[in-house]
Amino acid sequence: MTELPGTLSVPVVRADFTDDVVWDLVRQWIVEPTEDGFLADVDFVEDRSLSGLDEATIVAGYRPSYPDEYRHPVLFVIDAVAVATPEHPVLVISLDARYDGHPFRALPQQVQAIQNNLSLGNMDYSDFATSVDDDGVFRDF
Repeated sequence: MTELPGTLSVPVVRADFTDDVVWDLVRQWIVEPTEDGFLADVDFVEDRSLSGLDEATIVAGYRPSYPDEYRHPVLFVIDAVAVATPEHPVLVISLDARYDGHPFRALPQQVQAIQNNLSLGNMDYSDFATSVDDDGVFRDF
């Protein structure tokens, strides 16, 4: 498993390289400002070493080490499920060692809210993880 990417902002890791159009679309949704003008503070990482890995393998490869050893509380992954599913829900992985949270999925248009609120400490990972719909996707509160 590869090491976490050293990024200044929260990483959005590309783990599926089967569809460049979807990758570009998801990136566009993530960088668009919200209705309130908030932007996602993210860095996009194209990491071919993750290509083809399933969710369990990706999650297992990134152990929680924030805030002591890693600067970001969360990692976003554009994997095969995100590419193949019509709403393109990204995988959200908590890296906060203080929270034993399970990964969930979120619409790309919600990355701004998740990243902003977690990075500023306004909300906890569990606020989002427990607000997913029945299919495990966070769409909004």
